[in-house]
Amino acid sequence: MNNSSVIGKILITGDLILESPLLIGDGEGETNENFIDMHVLKNDAGKPFIPGTSLCGVLREWLTKFDSDAVTKIFGDMDEMQSSIQIEDIVLAGGEIFSRDGVRIDGLTGTGVTGGKYDFEFVERGASGKLRLLINLRGVHADGKKTSPEFVAVIKTLLKKLSDGIRLGALTSKGFGLAKVKNLNANIYDFREKADVAAWLLDKDSSDKISPSTEDFSAPKDFVVNARFKFNSSFIVRDYEVNADDRKKKVSSTTLKSRGDFVIPGTTLKGILRHRAEYIFGKLGLDKNLLDDLMGTTTNKSRFIVAESYVATKNFAEVNHTRNKIDRLTGGTLQGTLFTTKPAYQKNFDAPTLEINFEIRDASDSEAGLAIFLLRDLWFGRVALGGEKSIGRGTLKGLSAEIKFDGKTYTLDANGKVIGGDKNNLENFAAALKNFAGGGDE
Repeated sequence: MNNSSVIGKILITGDLILESPLLIGDGEGETNENFIDMHVLKNDAGKPFIPGTSLCGVLREWLTKFDSDAVTKIFGDMDEMQSSIQIEDIVLAGGEIFSRDGVRIDGLTGTGVTGGKYDFEFVERGASGKLRLLINLRGVHADGKKTSPEFVAVIKTLLKKLSDGIRLGALTSKGFGLAKVKNLNANIYDFREKADVAAWLLDKDSSDKISPSTEDFSAPKDFVVNARFKFNSSFIVRDYEVNADDRKKKVSSTTLKSRGDFVIPGTTLKGILRHRAEYIFGKLGLDKNLLDDLMGTTTNKSRFIVAESYVATKNFAEVNHTRNKIDRLTGGTLQGTLFTTKPAYQKNFDAPTLEINFEIRDASDSEAGLAIFLLRDLWFGRVALGGEKSIGRGTLKGLSAEIKFDGKTYTLDANGKVIGGDKNNLENFAAALKNFAGGGDE
């Protein structure tokens, strides 16, 4: 037996479930039949699917951070060995396809850029598909008569990652593409054992299974914020695709929903936080272009990651609100400009209704300080979410938060007071941002 000899298989199966919307584009762009700028990738039957190459690439990139030698043994390289992994395409069942509008925002004015509107399709969260991942065991993976314990440990880390969640496709830094694998089943078939050969040929489980690792593989230098808020009053993220009943009532826009919940899109939240970060940098006398390394550009991958936020509709009342457009020159109403929107008003003002999660990967102390300032401004209602901000919609009040960074955890109460962890550390991060700016005050 040599290092390249096939001595067995590892078969991993499970149910992959979308926890947030997914966009894997087909690269076609706008067509005569479909005027959407970006379309979801579909198979010949018109079903959305996740290419095995996409999942393979994500797992390889993630594993590279922890064990480069294991990457070669599983995914191969150009010089020493071929890939040992095979991942089938995952066809998504229940994959409803919707579209959303997006607009590029001017960082200085906070308004839309001329010609910056775009729209894209996506597969709605909740869609699922069957995962089938196969690894060819070769001599290089063996330790005597058994599979190397070190190699099994690597498989355990991959199982843990699949269980905890991976991000696939486009817009992953804006909350899209989060998928988790449930009902994981991992079998080792050693072809040197007759029982395993029979089990493989008969498509049965082997006697040797692998369970996900119980270790925490989150990167210690990732600054992670999980915070809970209430709305001070109402909010609206406009959805212009109104139903028949609302059209009869002349409602022009309602509050955007996802599977029955209100949704604060990751694209919206990241845009708001980037604009606020630019404001903070301006106050500190810093060039906003310094944010490109953190927030990303068309050629630079973002390290600032936000999650989509879902809000249970049961805690809100949707109310038709009719108003007139105002002539900015005269201050009077414009004739024939009556319009109606349908914002959502929070019923119980003491209840937490919104959770916001964001993180900075491989954060410096000054970037951690920026994250603290962003959390503070959300906490005290200095930043509003959604539309109609000029009439007071979308402001928040922080209720509790958990921050993780550099192996430490900090908790905040409703007053923003640090009740868990050393508050001096958080103050030092804020000071690091000011020192980065040369000692300026915000």
